[in-house]
Amino acid sequence: MKLPILLYHKIDRIPAGARYPRSYVTPERFDAQLALLRRRGYESVSFADYLAYRRGAARLPRRPVIITFDDGYRSNRDVALPLLQQHGFRATIFLVAGRVGGTNAWDPDEIQEPLLDAAAVRAMQARGIEFGSHSATHARLTALDPAAVLRELRDSRALLGALLGRPVQVLGYPYGAHNALSRRVAREAGYEAAVAIRRRMNGDGTDLFALRRIPVTSETSLARFGWDLFRLRWLYGT
Repeated sequence: MKLPILLYHKIDRIPAGARYPRSYVTPERFDAQLALLRRRGYESVSFADYLAYRRGAARLPRRPVIITFDDGYRSNRDVALPLLQQHGFRATIFLVAGRVGGTNAWDPDEIQEPLLDAAAVRAMQARGIEFGSHSATHARLTALDPAAVLRELRDSRALLGALLGRPVQVLGYPYGAHNALSRRVAREAGYEAAVAIRRRMNGDGTDLFALRRIPVTSETSLARFGWDLFRLRWLYGT
């Protein structure tokens, strides 16, 4: 089974003065990307579905896809969610547990945008959105000592578990940065899988703590989006 995991941040128009304009995908382009996925027969699955498949306890559709968002911006609810539902897709959002209801304070030089608050998270969960951990403070885990990594991951999992009313299974490494230490500590903290950033698909033997995500940015044209899915499906599935 070849599984693409797509990585988005913000579905919105690029505001003037944005330091990282690549983090945005316009609503029109996101709409077109979802329509292309649907035409090609992709069906969205959750990480819970995928982990059950990896345990041999479930089957996946012929062409599964996991759609993910990092950080948990409010635009994920206001802009992305209606488009996802219009096309019949689900998604997973990785939340910065200590910043729920705040802004992207980990990047003070960027435009500060509102993050989902607790009520919005619960409401979206009720509508089929899955949530994962993006650490407690969005720290770069590879720059921390073992005790600090464990604190980031345990605190985040505890806070989000209390918010969601269920254990958090999956970690999204902040900045995609991971190493042997962070992968080991993620297991110790109780996660069942973790995702990074790499323009590859996932195969049945891909390390569950180094799952690959294909980044989609403001520079990803619809043609490039479709070509990546085709190329990666046939060339780099393992």
